[in-house]
Amino acid sequence: MKSSYGLTVHTIVPVRAEPDDRAEMVTQLLFGEAFEIREARRQWRFIRSAADGYEGWIDEKSFVPISADQWEAWHEETPVYLLDTLAFRPNGQKLVKGCRLPLYDGRNGTFWAGEERETIAAHVISGRHDITQVLELARSYWHAPYLWGGKTDFGIDCSGFTQMVYRLAGYYALPRDASQQAKHGRLIDFDDRRPGDLAFFANDKGKIIHVGIVWYDDLILHAHGDVHFDTLQVDGIWNERLGRLTHTLVAVKRLEP
Repeated sequence: MKSSYGLTVHTIVPVRAEPDDRAEMVTQLLFGEAFEIREARRQWRFIRSAADGYEGWIDEKSFVPISADQWEAWHEETPVYLLDTLAFRPNGQKLVKGCRLPLYDGRNGTFWAGEERETIAAHVISGRHDITQVLELARSYWHAPYLWGGKTDFGIDCSGFTQMVYRLAGYYALPRDASQQAKHGRLIDFDDRRPGDLAFFANDKGKIIHVGIVWYDDLILHAHGDVHFDTLQVDGIWNERLGRLTHTLVAVKRLEP
């Protein structure tokens, strides 16, 4: 089919592995995210995310079509993201931290909502920030429950957590999955690690299955059950409550924009 484009207008849109409501949710699109439509099958659309290139199926009811010019404008602008856990559109729709506000005007708090401009009263973040801001954003997700494919305070997985933290800080554009993220950054010796580095963990077959953010005082912040701190050791993650290692460390990487 001819390339066409869409903009997410629901707060959270599940992206599924197959065109079926019962299929695995592989990731989410949040309000204001743009994507390319690559295939149509009944009410389902196979899409490729503009933000990270991730692909999957979404329902046609969850977006509005946008023109090629609007698609280009979305790419060219400096992204503005919500920082509040909850904010409200004038129509009462709840928006969550990480939603993008297209064509945001900071002078009057207006943004383009897919059909018209609206005003929102909320804290936002834009531009590139340093590693201190990365860590502050990471801390803001503390105790967010674990959800496979999730990207919000109300449910997030390990790589969704790291991707969103670095995205909101404008520090580094990470891909979606832990195995993809492990291909980025510079390899660091364990003893040279510092807060803000990413630590990667593998299963017994050597496949990268987990990622977390290196913290101060031999800690790691990661999404495992929820977003919380555990002890980072040279051989992996020690969970004090469980009294055992839960993940096997294979690499520490430093992202350098």
